[in-house]
Amino acid sequence: MKETISTKIIKWFYGIHGPLDEYRRNELNRIGNNIAIFLLSINLLLSFIASLLMLSTNNSELTLDIVVSVLLLTVFASLGYILYETKRHHLTEIDVEAKQEGKIKQKFIKRAIGLGLYFAIVMYGLTILIDWLPNRGALIPLLTKSSTITKAIVSGITYGILIGTWETHQIKSDPNDKKVTQNHLHQKYWLILFIIIIITGLLLMVDYRMKLATQLVVNKKRHSA
Repeated sequence: MKETISTKIIKWFYGIHGPLDEYRRNELNRIGNNIAIFLLSINLLLSFIASLLMLSTNNSELTLDIVVSVLLLTVFASLGYILYETKRHHLTEIDVEAKQEGKIKQKFIKRAIGLGLYFAIVMYGLTILIDWLPNRGALIPLLTKSSTITKAIVSGITYGILIGTWETHQIKSDPNDKKVTQNHLHQKYWLILFIIIIITGLLLMVDYRMKLATQLVVNKKRHSA
């Protein structure tokens, strides 16, 4: 039976490589419903808090900082929940023959390298855009800035390693090997990995806010001068 576009999107979003059977579909519906309830509650609460801040302080920059920070945290929390649940219920595991395991791993590693390169290019462009927008000055120095290139390379390598590690760990050459202890260790491993991702994201967010605050101070000094 040919897969519909919606089925392909669901499989791509959750990282499912095998068939989307009834068990997987029911579990994904449960995960999606939980995330929808969580995001709806957070958005309602965030809208209320943002309205109170604007009415009490009339500080649009502070309100924007809080809204953006909370939204980023909810995105990280949602992604972490998806990773944990799909791993815990074996939704993304791939059953392959032992002789095909090496070939499948090579395929996933090549895919991870491509995604890492793509992510590095995106981060490079976004960093240049963020640095250029406040003043809209010369663009060439930003293109060759060593810190921008270094951040893009590190981000691409980190993302590629995470994706490659995640997908290669979904390969299961022996479907009858179901050790509870090993599964528990895997869950701890991915929980630690998720914490690292959150810390990295927060550091990038703080770095961006510091750069933006510094730029605002510079702009105020220029206007006052």
